[in-house]
Amino acid sequence: MPTANPTSEFARSGNGQNSAASKDIEAQLQQLREDIASLARSVATVGNEKASEVRGKARRAAHEAADASMHMVEAAREQAVSLERDLERQIRTNPIQAVAIAAGVGFLFALMTRR
Repeated sequence: MPTANPTSEFARSGNGQNSAASKDIEAQLQQLREDIASLARSVATVGNEKASEVRGKARRAAHEAADASMHMVEAAREQAVSLERDLERQIRTNPIQAVAIAAGVGFLFALMTRR
């Protein structure tokens, strides 16, 4: 059974009262379309604002991660320099022991590479 379209029912009727009701419905439909378009624009604006906010947070997180990694690299470099100074001081205070250790490590390395 075909369904009747209410707006076409009003449009077909020749009655002035139905014609006024039809115009009123058309005006309401037009207002509804405008409201929906306005709502869509509002949703798009909010979505864009949220996207901008998320991009800002992501940028801040990336900068913080880069800063943290730079601090780690700097700390590792300082530790390596400190170890180098300690080793150099140890070699200067005990040169014979340092040479003996180096010779022993070299001998072990040579044995391991022969096999």
